[in-house]
Amino acid sequence: MRQEMRDYLDAPVDRHGTNCEKWDLLGKHYGRDDLIAMWVADMDFRTVPQVREALVKRAEHAIYGYTDDSEAEHEAEMGWLERRHGLKVESDWILYSPGVVDSLFFCVDALTKPEDAILIQPPVYGPFYQAVKLYGRRLVESPLIYGPSGWRMDYDDLEQKFSSGVRMMILCSPHNPVGRVWTREELQKLVDLALRYGVLIISDEIHADFTFDGHRQTRILALDGAQRCSVMLTSATKSFNLAGLRQSSIIAPDAALRKALSDELARAHATSPNIFGSIAQTTAYRCGDEWMDAVVEYVRENRDFAIGFLRERLPEIGCAPQEGTYLMWLDFSGVGLSHEAVMDLLVNRARVALNSGLFFGETGRGWFRMNLATPRANVERTLENISKAIRSR
Repeated sequence: MRQEMRDYLDAPVDRHGTNCEKWDLLGKHYGRDDLIAMWVADMDFRTVPQVREALVKRAEHAIYGYTDDSEAEHEAEMGWLERRHGLKVESDWILYSPGVVDSLFFCVDALTKPEDAILIQPPVYGPFYQAVKLYGRRLVESPLIYGPSGWRMDYDDLEQKFSSGVRMMILCSPHNPVGRVWTREELQKLVDLALRYGVLIISDEIHADFTFDGHRQTRILALDGAQRCSVMLTSATKSFNLAGLRQSSIIAPDAALRKALSDELARAHATSPNIFGSIAQTTAYRCGDEWMDAVVEYVRENRDFAIGFLRERLPEIGCAPQEGTYLMWLDFSGVGLSHEAVMDLLVNRARVALNSGLFFGETGRGWFRMNLATPRANVERTLENISKAIRSR
C-alpha cells in the first residue's frame, strides 16, 4: 500500500466520548473502563475519505426528510460485486434493510413458519441463535469440525439433518468467528444438498471483502443452482466501518422469495433507507477500492504479527488458520484455566476486552475472539498484556 494510506490507517483516533459501543461501553459489558477494546466487530480505522466528504456535503443541506433507495445506489453495489467478486446481480434483486442482523430476522419470519427447523453451524455469531428462537422455530445444530488443518463442515451430519426436515440453513460466509473462507467446492456441495432436500440457504456474507493468502470469497449466488435456493445478505458497513449508519442489502434472485421479503419489510416499516447510510454505501462502493485493499493488507499484517507473537511467547494459546474476516479466534484451553477464570484474567489482569467464545454457543467454551482491525500498537499492547498476565500467575 502507499505510505500515505498506511499513515492514514496507522493514525490513532480517540473514540472515547463518541458514544461508541466498543470503547465507551466497556464498563457496562466488562465492569471496568480501563481496557484495550479488542471486541466489537467494528474497526478503529477512519473510513474512505470520499465518504466523509459526501456525508459532510449532504449534511450541509440541513433537511433530512423521508427518502427512498436510488438506482445510483443499486448501480454502485452491482459494480462492486462484479468488480471485486465476479458476481453479476440484477437491480431488482436488491432490497434494502437497516442491517444484516435485521435482515436475518426478516428472513426467518417471512420465509419459515412456527416450529420449522432451522440449522446453524456453531460456533457461530450469537444472533443466529436468537433469530431462530425469537420466532418459535426449532433450532438444529450441525457443529463445525475442528482438526489439525482447521475448521470444516460436517457434510454427513448436514445431509442427515437436511433429510430429516430442516427448512432453512443460516450460513456464515466467511465464517464468524472461526475465520474460514469456504471454497467454491465446499459451497457447491452445500448448495447441492440444499437443492436435493428443499432447504433454503440464508447466507450472511457481511465479511466477504476480508480474505487473505489467495483465499477467494465465493458469493453464494455465483454457484450452480443457488439462485433457486439462496438469499444473500451483505453490506458495506463492515467493509468500510459504517455500521452506525445502518444500511444493508438483501439480494434475492427468486421472485417469490423476494416478494415475501419485500412484504415483510413493508410490514415492519423498514423500507425507508437512512439518508446518510445510503450516501455512504454508494460512495464507498464507487470510491473505496484502494482503501479496501490497504485495510485488508493492514489486517493481514496484524494477523501475521499476532501469529508470530503467539508461537514465540504464548504457544499455549492456539489459533486455527485465519483465512478471512478481521476477527482472530483464539483457543485458550491450553492455559490451564476455566473459561470464566480466563475471562477474569483478561479483564482484571491483562486489561483487555476480547469477546467471550460463549457468545458463539457452548462450543465456544475456552475460546475468545480478538479484533485485528485496529492500529498495530493496540495489537502489540494487547498481546504483551496477555503474556504478562499469564506469566505472572
